[in-house]
Amino acid sequence: MAVKPIDLQSNISQIIEVGRSEQARADAVVGQQHVLENESGDKARLTPSKMEELKKGENAVIRDQQKEEKKREQRRESKPGEGGGTGKKERRSDDRMGHIIDILK
Repeated sequence: MAVKPIDLQSNISQIIEVGRSEQARADAVVGQQHVLENESGDKARLTPSKMEELKKGENAVIRDQQKEEKKREQRRESKPGEGGGTGKKERRSDDRMGHIIDILK
């Protein structure tokens, strides 16, 4: 199949449009890379502050648990003194009670 001069004239005018679209695609890829780089930089800067916040949160949880344990101990210590000879027997509770279940076959 032979190439006619009229075909070359129509293709040359389209080469400019094809070149523009290819250039736009290449620029878009570069732009996306810059956006991704900026996002990763932001995440890298935020990571240490997030870690500090998490550590502060863990410390708060531990403090809350320690306060609850102290309150429980104080309640246990104050209960025997409250009976005052009324004659009622106090039930002793086991912390493990209800956690172990035996099933017979």
